[in-house]
Amino acid sequence: MELLGTGLGLTAALLWGSADILAALAARRLRTFKTTFLSQTIGLFVLLAFGTIALWRWHLPLTFTALLPSVLIGILTGLCAALGYFAFYRALEIGPIALVSPITSTSSTFTLVLSVLILQEQLSLGRTGFVTLVMLGLVLTSTSMAELRTLLKKPGLSIWGQGVRWAIVATLAFGAMDFGIGASASLTGWFLPVLWMRFFSILFLSFASLWKRQKRPSHPQTLAEPASNGRTLSLSLPSLEDIAHIRYPLSKLGFGVLLAILAGTLENVAVLTFSFDTRITTIGIASAITSGYALVVILFGMLTYRERLDRNQLCGIAIFMVGLVLLAV
Repeated sequence: MELLGTGLGLTAALLWGSADILAALAARRLRTFKTTFLSQTIGLFVLLAFGTIALWRWHLPLTFTALLPSVLIGILTGLCAALGYFAFYRALEIGPIALVSPITSTSSTFTLVLSVLILQEQLSLGRTGFVTLVMLGLVLTSTSMAELRTLLKKPGLSIWGQGVRWAIVATLAFGAMDFGIGASASLTGWFLPVLWMRFFSILFLSFASLWKRQKRPSHPQTLAEPASNGRTLSLSLPSLEDIAHIRYPLSKLGFGVLLAILAGTLENVAVLTFSFDTRITTIGIASAITSGYALVVILFGMLTYRERLDRNQLCGIAIFMVGLVLLAV
């Protein structure tokens, strides 16, 4: 059972990491918020299609007693997901990655704390140590000591800046989201928590977009258009013209839309895998293992952009792998 739970967690991490890579590439063409909204919307349609097939083939429980708690928890997890995405992109926009990345990599710690305090999940001393190794490996891997030392030498730097505060908000929101999905899965099955989380996250993101549009000045043409890259947060939904630009050969914008669609599909498969994994192993352990998606992104950077890792990052990868092996034994 431990081996199956670890395997599902690693599968979810691989899918999540791949989705993040595709989303990052899409954000360079569509901007970050458009990418997020489009990928999650496509993901919702994928979930509805999958749910229809699953209802017909596997008779998913859709009784009132299953729907009501899943909807209530889905509202909370959807809010956490929308808040987490908003806070994370805001942190990347105004805060240094050298501080934001290590902070957000600890979201599974908050999930584990909630699981122990609220659900009374029990971990043996040995498994607690193994989970600690996994989390320590993730933090070390996400931390670039060279960038951090350069950052700390800057005059007037405030460690407790807005970027760090937004990163903490994102960490708590993502940790609560994972906990909510796992807790709901134990009550209503593994599909409904993901469906409602995705639905309400899109709803809350839509409200955020409308609110942001109302705050825009009446003459936006007088403002400089910000550069489109992965760190820019643009709270405007993709228009029909954006989507209509897909043609053969694909334009830059059309290729971005295609990447966002693929990212949303992979992300939803990852969340479904994580939800199913929480029914096999504890929520805290499942969350810690799936947090390894950060390693997928780092390895992609190494292979594609020839990025070199610091010694502490290589040590972090080794510690993470040791912790995974011990959890699976």
